[in-house]
Amino acid sequence: MGPYSIVIIGASFGGIPAAHGLLRDVLPAIPALREQSYNVTLISPSSYFYWKVGSPRTIVNPAALPIEKVLLPIADGFKAYPKEHFEFVQAYATAIDHATKTVELSTDDGKTSRITYDSLVIASGTTSASPLWTLSKGSDALLAALKAVHARLPRASSVLVAGGGPAGVETAGELGQTYGGGKKEVTLLSGSSRLLPRLKNAAVGKDAEARLAKQGVKVVHGVKVTGVDEAADGGKTTVTLDNGTKMVVDVYIDATGELPNNKFIPETWLDARGYVKTDSQTLRLDVPGAKRVYCIGSAGSYSNGGLLDVKFAGKALLESIELDIIEQHPAKRKNIYKRITETDMQFVPIGSTQGVGAVFGYKLPSFVIRQVKSKDFMIGNAPKLVAGTG
Repeated sequence: MGPYSIVIIGASFGGIPAAHGLLRDVLPAIPALREQSYNVTLISPSSYFYWKVGSPRTIVNPAALPIEKVLLPIADGFKAYPKEHFEFVQAYATAIDHATKTVELSTDDGKTSRITYDSLVIASGTTSASPLWTLSKGSDALLAALKAVHARLPRASSVLVAGGGPAGVETAGELGQTYGGGKKEVTLLSGSSRLLPRLKNAAVGKDAEARLAKQGVKVVHGVKVTGVDEAADGGKTTVTLDNGTKMVVDVYIDATGELPNNKFIPETWLDARGYVKTDSQTLRLDVPGAKRVYCIGSAGSYSNGGLLDVKFAGKALLESIELDIIEQHPAKRKNIYKRITETDMQFVPIGSTQGVGAVFGYKLPSFVIRQVKSKDFMIGNAPKLVAGTG
């Protein structure tokens, strides 16, 4: 009998803390594994962790938040664990076969391989239309996109941001602070009837729009982007809207919605929206016969995609894995995940000195957002997450 093998697909806000929790707290405490031994394999297409919380500032003003602070080597955080207990694999997961308990992998150079598991954790997260927000296509794509926007922004006279959610509003706020006041024409397309449409409290979005207006950012509602034609020579970008009109701008930043990274996941494991069917209390895969499979983070059907949602689900995930390994299923668990964010909970900086947000449905004053997030996008938490100390 070989070591008990746990494979985690995804090395971001869900996967990295899960790996640390298993290696540090759960697996060493299971008596049977002291003889059988164990290993945790963490799989990601990039060898880096991306603190995408700070991406709006890194995109617009890299001098204020350089890429070196938001893109951190994953391996550095796992040096304390013996090699026989932990392995990081840089590859893309391409398929899961639960009958044989294998995950198929591929690398950028075309090599393929398989890895077997006893327990599987899906923490693949979401991907975006633009590589500025994700490592789902590897760090090279992200760095190339950042290099291009950093080269074009300083000399641009017009900038268009699409997306009225937190990423779009935060990016527009960074542009407004850095280039507002007539320096550049900055436009934000909400794609909806208001900003921050997921919040039930519409006053938060109205406050955001008013603050952006004072920065010189123009907000346009009710239209969405249907096509983008970027000049091959790095010149103007033509954006087609769903009302039939076109906008020609120097820089276009797509900050529209995210979709789950699910191409490698069996179709029967996905709900109608493409998210992994996940028990909202135990984080187990909610599919008959698929035992010892779990999901944490924004790829799961239980999740609202927020960081707090991922963080507070961690204990329930770890306990489910432990109980399944020792084959105990008590009626009452210590850690049943119950979402604390059913009501509005968002912190949205608008530049470094202000912001808007809500907690449990209540609108927060700007100075709270400034203290919590606007000053530095909580960048001090990035190395802590990688090291498993935060």
